[in-house]
Amino acid sequence: MIKQITREKLEVEKYTACLHRAVNYRIYAESWYLDTVTNQQWDCLVLNDYEAIMPIPYRKKMGIKYIAQPLYCQQLGIFHSETFNQQQFDAFYARLRSKLVKNYQMNEENLIFLSPAISTKINQVLDLSLDYTKFRSGLRKNRKQELQKGLPQDHQIISSMTDQFFIDLLSKEYKSIQDQLYLKQLQPLVDIIQSKALGITISILKENEVVASSFYLKSGQRLIQLCNSKKQNSSINYNTFIVDYMIRNYLNQSKILDFEGSSIKGVNEFNASFRASTVQIPIFKTKFL
Repeated sequence: MIKQITREKLEVEKYTACLHRAVNYRIYAESWYLDTVTNQQWDCLVLNDYEAIMPIPYRKKMGIKYIAQPLYCQQLGIFHSETFNQQQFDAFYARLRSKLVKNYQMNEENLIFLSPAISTKINQVLDLSLDYTKFRSGLRKNRKQELQKGLPQDHQIISSMTDQFFIDLLSKEYKSIQDQLYLKQLQPLVDIIQSKALGITISILKENEVVASSFYLKSGQRLIQLCNSKKQNSSINYNTFIVDYMIRNYLNQSKILDFEGSSIKGVNEFNASFRASTVQIPIFKTKFL
């Protein structure tokens, strides 16, 4: 039986145990993560005694409750064990279809249970179980040339579990799109991620000045690129060196580098230039207010 449970009545220990057992774990579904990005505005569909879970974040408009994907939260959906079956999925999906949904992004593994007609968006991932020498020799020409040339001698790459240089750069260098970055929502999320030692900040310094910085999430086997930033009008493609740094430092540790994908052509092509594979994320919507 599937029950809808409010956040207040959620048995967090059972919920967390189910999520951590799931074959399709994502950090986005952690209760503390959802609490932060939704201000605790989420319910959960639960199969029996937390055998499978489906967090459903909501908002309200004119007093009407509707489901909407939070910011900085790419994949939700149903989290389940290996024994989860089509009949159980269909029961969850029927409950979702009965609701008012602005947009709800499920996870990649949920796609096998859905009709090919479902709407999807792109994600891009790279399995880091690879031979680095062969991998690098197979990169696209421009990416390979950048890496062969390397960073100038007055630059260095650093890694930190606590730095927030990327937020500083986003604030200072991207003023024209501040309303699209939602930094007020990003800041508390980064704070709690770092308090749990689940964030990695990779930065590039030029003569001790930060010129580029990216933030990655540790999500089980995944290393998710949540955001990246750089000094504007630079002639150097700094993200090439940050991504290469991540690849070299997490090789053959059963990790997947998750670029979070993009519908922006230039970003999509950059990710693909590192031989990232394209996967699809199911998106569900109903007629909205």
